[in-house]
Amino acid sequence: MRKHLLVLFLLLSVSGFAQSFVAKGKVRDAKTNEPLAFVNIVVKQANTGTTTDIDGNFSIKLQEGDHLLEFSFIGFESARLPVNANSGFLKVFLSESASQLNEVVVLPGINPAHRIINNVIDHKEKNNPENQSSFSYRTYSKFYATVDLPEPSAQDTINSLDSAATPADTSLAAQNDTAAADTSFNAREFLENSYLFVNESVTERFYLPPSRDNETVLATRTSGFKNPLFALLTTQLQSFSFYNEYISIAGQDFLNPISKGSTNRYIFILKDTVYNSPTDTVFIISYLPKPNYGFKPLQGLLYVNSSSWAIQNVIAEPVESEGINVSIEQQYIEYSPGLWFPDQLSAEIVFASLTANGANPYARMRTYLKDVKIGEELKRRDISTASITIDELAVENGEKLLNQYRVDTVSAKEEATYHFLDSIGEEYDFEKRLDILFALASGKIPVKMFDIELDKILKYNTYEGFRLGFGASTNAKFSRWLKLGGYFGYGFKDEELKYGYDAEITVNKHNNFKLYGGYLFDIFESGGYSNLHRETPQLINDSYRRLFIEKWDYTSRYFAGVTFDPAARVHFKGQLQRENRYTRNQGYYLNHESENPMPENGFNYFEFVGAVQFSPNEEFVEAPGYEKLVLNAAYPVYYLQYTRGFNDVWESEWAYDKIDLEIDHRKKFTRIGTSSLNLKAGVVLSDIPYSKLYTGTSNMINSDSFSRRLGMLADRNSFETMRFNEFLADQYIQVMLRQDFKSLLFKRKEFAPHIELVGRAMWGSLRKPAYHFDTETQSPVHGYYEVGLELNRLISNDFSGIGMGVYYRLGAHSLGEFEENIAIKITSKFVL
Repeated sequence: MRKHLLVLFLLLSVSGFAQSFVAKGKVRDAKTNEPLAFVNIVVKQANTGTTTDIDGNFSIKLQEGDHLLEFSFIGFESARLPVNANSGFLKVFLSESASQLNEVVVLPGINPAHRIINNVIDHKEKNNPENQSSFSYRTYSKFYATVDLPEPSAQDTINSLDSAATPADTSLAAQNDTAAADTSFNAREFLENSYLFVNESVTERFYLPPSRDNETVLATRTSGFKNPLFALLTTQLQSFSFYNEYISIAGQDFLNPISKGSTNRYIFILKDTVYNSPTDTVFIISYLPKPNYGFKPLQGLLYVNSSSWAIQNVIAEPVESEGINVSIEQQYIEYSPGLWFPDQLSAEIVFASLTANGANPYARMRTYLKDVKIGEELKRRDISTASITIDELAVENGEKLLNQYRVDTVSAKEEATYHFLDSIGEEYDFEKRLDILFALASGKIPVKMFDIELDKILKYNTYEGFRLGFGASTNAKFSRWLKLGGYFGYGFKDEELKYGYDAEITVNKHNNFKLYGGYLFDIFESGGYSNLHRETPQLINDSYRRLFIEKWDYTSRYFAGVTFDPAARVHFKGQLQRENRYTRNQGYYLNHESENPMPENGFNYFEFVGAVQFSPNEEFVEAPGYEKLVLNAAYPVYYLQYTRGFNDVWESEWAYDKIDLEIDHRKKFTRIGTSSLNLKAGVVLSDIPYSKLYTGTSNMINSDSFSRRLGMLADRNSFETMRFNEFLADQYIQVMLRQDFKSLLFKRKEFAPHIELVGRAMWGSLRKPAYHFDTETQSPVHGYYEVGLELNRLISNDFSGIGMGVYYRLGAHSLGEFEENIAIKITSKFVL
């Protein structure tokens, strides 16, 4: 009896399977032949359906018999297609709708889309994949670039026929026209058979909050190049998920349409409702910003699944673009009830500003997640602290993994691209040219085993005048673990030669463990802020003021030190140094404790300096052959430095303790832009000479002439009305606040300056001012205050801009006349 029941069960199961089939196909744009993602597919007369993936593919299970599938997508004409078990692979083409979209009209009453969006917002913490306890996955990504060539016109065809039917014209003009036509034909033929660029990569990501999130590039292949850094094209193009407050696209941050309060900022319209199953509904909602928006907005479509109010698909693009149009697509799947996770990501970049003869370069990226594991047990020690790691063998042994994870085999067009560009790359040595570009970006020119340092060739400041010199250091071609360097420079105004040399040994690259040492003779600001982690002036921070500094110390320094990272995003640098500092002009010190006090301006110091930098949100790359590459020096950043001076060591004269603190922080707000805070504080616990005290980050020349003070360059974090060396303190605190409204207050694209408000203050004291002989100085015991207004990027391009700033001095340390307290300066602002 049991045998009969088993046979009956098997027969029923087989018959059940036989009564259904799976319809598969692909949906494309009828005009461009490009696949269409997230097209709605509904089975007529049934509450079931599906959507296409990012490649336009679809698959749907149907009962045996004839069915009618309806395909619909916003902006395209709907199409219907009969299907049955014998239909085979379906090829569907949708044509763009000829009708224009009507103007958005917001009617009174409850917007039905708002209820859905509010549910998404209420559930976004639960649905955010980065709120899982852990996860891991592998990806296969493909990135290619090409040119969208227009179709040949009918006139072009007629001209071609005419040229074939008439005698050849041997004039020079005719030869030039023929050459141009050949070039156009060859370009078209090339682009029809290959791309401009192709990159493939396989990565593996391990995510264990709060401090471990690493993506390792296991395999990569790039047409024409072997440099593995091209894999970053796919890892950094867009945010991993669409649930954070801000969405990153091509390095820019945009306010998420499902952020808190977004129904007051975005217009949402319910466009369609699709039934994936009798109990599973997908709402398709369009979104765009409301008029007079005060933030960087997106526009596009959200596909919301009703089962857990999770995002199933999303299409997004910036509302505003400056010559580069970027759009992204993301698809999520439900791995278990209520657990949604990204499955496919795509992006398209159109370089609209590079149009030539109707052709636009564009690039497309596709990423597919594989081997997804959610909630598995991961060990923190097994996950690198780097955001991205590139495997040493990612290029050499990558083909095997690429073959394993490719979604499709390499197409003839892709293979032609690899073959052509690889051969051209070898012939013209693309790798060498790329290394030169990377070096130039870091301020160096590689010449065989050496890197020439551009910043050492020519400098200018009001003290040295023009400084001409040369500097170089060895690179990886000389040694991967030993670096040697040196420089010299001659100031034509002070008529002094400066020079230095150093050596560095890398003991352990992964934790940045290095030993270094050397000697230099150069000038340093007397009483200036000093931080081992920020010895080199930043591009937009504390650099322009160096042009006008008046008081410098000639410094002879022997130094030796060590760097290492004791923990993730914690950087330590310790240094022993012996200095002789000599101030050529004012800055004498009178030691009243000696029997015969005499003013002096040259002193010897022997110091230990220990500095810690903590960047909790820093993102960096570990790549073979490269130093640590910082992707995002995210804020806040904390600096703490301790200096101990020893006397009677190597002719040193001073024993003291000095503690310095700096906090640098920025935070974005929806309506008011970016708020910035820079705080510096320090204390010296002994009486020591002028050079080692604090003078404040001033940026105003000491002149009573208002016209001379005009036209100076403003810094981002300096007191623009404070004279150089006007104040002196052995303990101080200075706070600098900045509110960058960006262009939120301007809606005209042709004129959108960035309005910024600044407020700055400094307090400090000096225990024994009488010790500092022949110095016209005071301490800011009553508080120094300054406010300012900047109109930045009045004249600008895509990278930088110049503007104007007005600053005013307030408080007890303000001066007698109005014009003495005001400063009008030129500002510069870089796009970072």
